[in-house]
Amino acid sequence: MVTNSSPGEAPTVAIIGSARLEPPDPAWRQAYVLGCTLGARGWRVMTGGYGGLMGAAAQGARESGAAVVGLPMRGWPGLTPSPWCTELRWAEDYPERLRHLLAANVVVALAGGVGTLGEAAVVWSALQTEPGAARLVLLGARWRRLREAFAAELVIGPGDLGLAPVAEDVDDVLPLLEQAVTTRPGPRG
Repeated sequence: MVTNSSPGEAPTVAIIGSARLEPPDPAWRQAYVLGCTLGARGWRVMTGGYGGLMGAAAQGARESGAAVVGLPMRGWPGLTPSPWCTELRWAEDYPERLRHLLAANVVVALAGGVGTLGEAAVVWSALQTEPGAARLVLLGARWRRLREAFAAELVIGPGDLGLAPVAEDVDDVLPLLEQAVTTRPGPRG
């Protein structure tokens, strides 16, 4: 299992997002640039291990010299892991995959579907209650709109919303990632 990095060790940034979005979708390019940016910083990148936005981030990170950890599922035989992963950590079930994801320093949620939403919600929920939980950054206008809907429709306060900051683009995400890998909030309860 991946663990939060120790002092002097490269942080692990997990990137979650759709396996369905491919070029020429602008979200694919954004994921690729994010992977390149993280790789150039020497950070380890973790993805779900498949194609689409996960594959784009893995490719960008790998081409920039970063280690890329993929989290494929044994029960998904119809999917092929991304060739850009330098390490595969196969999970027998979804809870095992989530344990790996939750052990990252920070999770960046890109455009996605129900799976991406579910993973982001688990990370967000852990941030409310778990000391040292992986931080969460939401990337893109889609997430801003969803977060606004959550604020309007869920029983959620400003402190809870603050646990999931939204960055509009890769340039905006970098300061949030820097802050996330250097500080850890306590649980909110």
